[in-house]
Amino acid sequence: MQTDNGQGLEARKRPRQARSQATVDAILDATIQVLQAEGLQRLTTIRVAERAGVSVGSLYQYLSLIHI
Repeated sequence: MQTDNGQGLEARKRPRQARSQATVDAILDATIQVLQAEGLQRLTTIRVAERAGVSVGSLYQYLSLIHI
């Protein structure tokens, strides 16, 4: 996970527990998989959440932790 997006901005929070980091990693992996399989036009939070095995609500909670 990258905490600096190249513009000097830091994530508000960082995952502290291993399961939180695993969830962030699963979301990032799922995003890449959806992009590769279906393309940018079909990238949705629902597809990413389903692929990552999390709820859409959890996805939004963890989005604030992810800076690409």
